[in-house]
Amino acid sequence: MDPRPLTPREREVLAALLSADLPGAADLRRQAAEVLVVGECGCGCPSVDFTAGGGLGMTVRVNAAVTDSYDGLFLYTFESADQELLGGIEWLSGSETDPAELPHPSTLTIEPA
Repeated sequence: MDPRPLTPREREVLAALLSADLPGAADLRRQAAEVLVVGECGCGCPSVDFTAGGGLGMTVRVNAAVTDSYDGLFLYTFESADQELLGGIEWLSGSETDPAELPHPSTLTIEPA
């Protein structure tokens, strides 16, 4: 897919996830201002990738549970040789169907991983 800007909802959720108290959050917030979606999940869920490729391994940085459901999501990063890069938001579903977009941030219980 061609890189695209984040949707308003993706941007809201990313900002909410990056509001968690975690090491390196200020740098990740700076990256978030310019991040593009470079990949989407083929199953139709609202997972998005920000970084093509990988780097030196994926690290889950923030977890979020969706209120009154078994659904959730997490923010992950990749380590490059000299910095941590935003990797994407991964949707986790306990339901039989997936939503068309990420849930509103007000429905998320957010915790550092």
